Amino acid sequence: MSNKKQQTKKESSILLGIPDGDIEVDNDAYITKLGGLPVWLEPSKPPSSKVCECRICHNPMYLIFQSYVPLQDSPYHRVLYVWACNRRLCMRKEGSFSVIRSHVVDQAYLKAQRQKEEEKRKKEEKKKAAAAKQQQAFGNGFQLGDLWGNSAGSFGATPTTGGGFGMKKPSTTTAASVVASTPFGAAKKNDTKQDDLIKQMNELGIKDPIDTTNLPQFPGQYLYIDEEKTDNYESMGIDMSRYKEYLDMEKEMLMDIDEGNGETWQGEIYEKQHLPKGVDKQFKKFTERVECAPSQCVRYEFNGQPLFYSALRPKDQQLITSTCKYCNGPRVFEFQLMPNILSILPTTEFAAKESAAVAKPIDAKVKNVDAKTVLDSWNVGMEFGTILVFVCQKDCHQGLIEDVSYMEETALIQYETD
Repeated sequence: MSNKKQQTKKESSILLGIPDGDIEVDNDAYITKLGGLPVWLEPSKPPSSKVCECRICHNPMYLIFQSYVPLQDSPYHRVLYVWACNRRLCMRKEGSFSVIRSHVVDQAYLKAQRQKEEEKRKKEEKKKAAAAKQQQAFGNGFQLGDLWGNSAGSFGATPTTGGGFGMKKPSTTTAASVVASTPFGAAKKNDTKQDDLIKQMNELGIKDPIDTTNLPQFPGQYLYIDEEKTDNYESMGIDMSRYKEYLDMEKEMLMDIDEGNGETWQGEIYEKQHLPKGVDKQFKKFTERVECAPSQCVRYEFNGQPLFYSALRPKDQQLITSTCKYCNGPRVFEFQLMPNILSILPTTEFAAKESAAVAKPIDAKVKNVDAKTVLDSWNVGMEFGTILVFVCQKDCHQGLIEDVSYMEETALIQYETD
């Protein structure tokens, strides 16, 4: 009994993504990586360029994370992409980050499914022929065909907890073996609501497709996948005094910029943001947990519990509990990106290059200089405390089963002073 308890305590369902070296040839959709260019499951059918366009500055965003994450008992290959704008002025505004979930059916499954449907069709034809023959023998008074019933297939089964994070592309026999136990099907053509959803899907399809040759990119980095180990978690302690000093310094800096320009842009960017009185308990928990593996860039646990960077606000709670806009099913947590990514990807260096038109930082206290110009001159790239990604629990697939699909998912961004 005691051995079982000890084993359960050590086991962890949380997987961590750890940096594992540069990617020399970036052309594999079946890996997990930071940076680089997006690699599509179906290269001939990329998504719309809108999926990686910042909704604030309308510039192309950078891919910061891509992962092949198939779910158990699913016939689909599945990849998640996360984009972010590398312009500091766009941070803390809705539309500066984007998450896309992509599906393409496994060809072995599709072949087996069609073969199964063909066999079923032949059996039904034989039954009808036999029924017609019997009807002729007994006369029109007895409808033997009424004894034969057709049952509808089971569609849209909810996937079980995924274990695909960091997995290599599965063999073709894996998906084919699912046929007997987990049938999947296409949407009904006469379903008006489904047609509307497909229309939404088409907006993310190949209309105005992404041209990857024109996308900005960070150098690609492989991620090594390992289980989280927290054996020494309870014995760890973190000195939070330096974090409090940072909050005070940031508040003073923002006040100086406002006074120097005579404008209050702070109210726009930090709307309803209140600095904590003392230390944020949620942040302390976050920091202590991360200290167990400081180099982690990703935490993955499908249908698991996220590690929040700060306490949830009411609008955050509403966002992550909203239903899937395609199937109206529940959303669940799948993974989160960690702040160590900002030390792995050269966000500051690339932001400085993009702001090269500004010869030198502008003194914020100089008159007649607007706050936007000041911030642009100080552009040091993207920022975040953590990016939490919530996805459709049913892992719904819109359109026909053989269609490649791109579905927008929900990201909650928590920042330093949240």
